[in-house]
Amino acid sequence: MSGSGPGFNREQQEYLISVLSGLNLHKALQPAGTAAAAEPPTVYGTPLEDLCKEEIAKLDMHPVDMWRQVEAWEAAGHLAAGLDQFLLRHLGFFNVEPASPGYMMRLRCPANVLRGDQAEVLGQVAEELAGGYAHVTTRGSLQLREIQPGNIIPIVERLQEVGLTPHGTGADSARNLTCSPIAGVDPAELIDMRPMAKRLSLRILRTKELQGIPRKFNISFDGGGRLSCVSDTNDICFQAVSVPANDLGFEPGVWCRIALGGITGHKDFARDTGLVCTPAQAVDVAEAMMRVFVEHGDRTNRGKARLKYLLDRQGFDWFCARTAEVLAGFGTGVELRALPPGIEAPRAPIDRQGHIGAHPQRQAGLNYLGVALELGRLSSDQLKGLGQIAARHGSNDLRLTVWQNPLILGVPDDRLETVEAKIAALGLTTRATAFAAGAVACTGKWACKLGLAYTKQDALAIVRHLEARYTLDSPINIHLTGCPNSCAQHYIGDIGLVGTTAPGGGEGYNIVLGGGSDQDQGLARPLCGPVPAADVTAVVEHMVGHYLDARASDQTFLEFVRSLPDEALSVLVPAEFATAA
Repeated sequence: MSGSGPGFNREQQEYLISVLSGLNLHKALQPAGTAAAAEPPTVYGTPLEDLCKEEIAKLDMHPVDMWRQVEAWEAAGHLAAGLDQFLLRHLGFFNVEPASPGYMMRLRCPANVLRGDQAEVLGQVAEELAGGYAHVTTRGSLQLREIQPGNIIPIVERLQEVGLTPHGTGADSARNLTCSPIAGVDPAELIDMRPMAKRLSLRILRTKELQGIPRKFNISFDGGGRLSCVSDTNDICFQAVSVPANDLGFEPGVWCRIALGGITGHKDFARDTGLVCTPAQAVDVAEAMMRVFVEHGDRTNRGKARLKYLLDRQGFDWFCARTAEVLAGFGTGVELRALPPGIEAPRAPIDRQGHIGAHPQRQAGLNYLGVALELGRLSSDQLKGLGQIAARHGSNDLRLTVWQNPLILGVPDDRLETVEAKIAALGLTTRATAFAAGAVACTGKWACKLGLAYTKQDALAIVRHLEARYTLDSPINIHLTGCPNSCAQHYIGDIGLVGTTAPGGGEGYNIVLGGGSDQDQGLARPLCGPVPAADVTAVVEHMVGHYLDARASDQTFLEFVRSLPDEALSVLVPAEFATAA
């Protein structure tokens, strides 16, 4: 930030520089092993006067050091706003007014694992200290809403009693670390990556330098099984691969391919580096990569502060070389290795509807059940009830998916009917149509101040409308996101809708289609828009109807759409909406 730009003015910048210089804080902020900066002071090489206002706020009060301030706010019934609430997001609480009353809290749920007894406590917390409901997020976690000032500390204390925390789920944090939702029970997986995700999450929370980083950071661990956790949309993706015996001198076994820079809202998937590590080394590798990002990430422009832009600026080879230097400094002997292309065995097919219904685990006689939610919503009673079912009829093991639904693990064959009946008694089901199973929506304008459309309400209307008219033999994933931040990842949906302002004002959507991840990786192409929200259902109905009339036998929607050249996409849209997005 400089001169008269947004944020701190020149007089305020000069004052902060003089204060920080007098305290010699700039010396403490230099990367380990470097000499103290000459005047003017810098933060990892960035002059203080060039820092964006969020970076100045983190210098003034690091998020790890703000608990006494939180106690003072809570005692006064103060709702944090501005840069105060930016800092508070690092601890997991978000001021979402005026879209929704009070705070939203996001849970840290490493590897997407939640015990049944923890879910019961979360249901009680939602009922007593929040709005009486929860949402499963697109990073396989939970959100509580309508939390009033004064309830932050009681919530944190209740969660701490059962080993849970919201810490590090917002702002400039390494967000919830995702893993396959059936890791450890998947008959097709190569390796259970839960220990790596949990260990790395704990290391991050115990290391101050890895909090308050230049921008948000997503890390995922894919064990190579049958359920996707869309790892290729993450800043760092560890993808388990099996290397058979070979003539190239590369040791056979399970390795982790490393891909970097995924951020589909900015139209980029994680790109393969050609490098691997062992699964046991992934935690050290991830930490080293985060430290390179901390040292070299952009602290002046929030729009260019994600890892993708560091990679664009410096290149993958440069980044991996810096990572190797940091790893060498750890002294653990971990080294990145180049994996010859095409050497690994093909991965197991991904089941796009494997997160719904009953499925056998690799443990004989046991099953997991995927519960179908209406776009991620659970009442407090439903959350408590699912926790009780998991504890009493399963292995006390719940998993949360990026598809916004929970799984109950460890259900014996002879209890499947009992468990399904108990789930039904909660007003839930383990069955969903091919439209409902793949529908994903962020909270949108209903509960997010950035939202430009009512995504959850519109998604439910679209799904119910399509269910009443069509029966599918293969899934169509419909993703609705309220703004370009793309929390619901519209660019990887079969059909993606992103909120915008409609012609003449009001809510609307731009529509893209043909996206996918993993083995279907590809960014959706623009179709049409802005389309008024009131007309979106009719547009989607038209494109699904045309697909069913024109497709080849057994051709999926994704295959059909990708077979059409750009100039032919207009046949999928009613004439009055066939304009460029």
